[in-house]
Amino acid sequence: MVKFRYQSWRLAIIAALVTTGIFIGCSQKMGIPEAPQTVSLSGTIVEIDDHGNAVTDLEIARFTERGWKLSDTLEAAFATGQKIQIKFVENYGDVPVGDYLGRFSTSTKQFKIAINMGNISETLKLKNQSKVVLQKVESPSAD
Repeated sequence: MVKFRYQSWRLAIIAALVTTGIFIGCSQKMGIPEAPQTVSLSGTIVEIDDHGNAVTDLEIARFTERGWKLSDTLEAAFATGQKIQIKFVENYGDVPVGDYLGRFSTSTKQFKIAINMGNISETLKLKNQSKVVLQKVESPSAD
């Protein structure tokens, strides 16, 4: 009788360990989907050009590795605490006069943040060497 209790108790422990292992294995295989992480891009305003555009140190490769493309809407957050939405475009004329935009210079390949026919550095009081963080604005799904 003592021998039977010992074996029953031992079987119970083994069963508990096996069951725990199965649950852990299943939860690791299934995985719980994580909330999508926002991918931002940080840069520095390296120059205010003759037209008042904010020229950054951001390169196109950093945009493409995030999957950002022309016509995307981006949020630009500046060190001043201001946040604006800009349209990522090829040319200034791709947005209406007075709208914010972001584009790569064809000559320097640097990302510029601007106002079409305006002066963004005066409008937002932007300074050389200040930080900017860009983030893609997700459009609402059409469900």
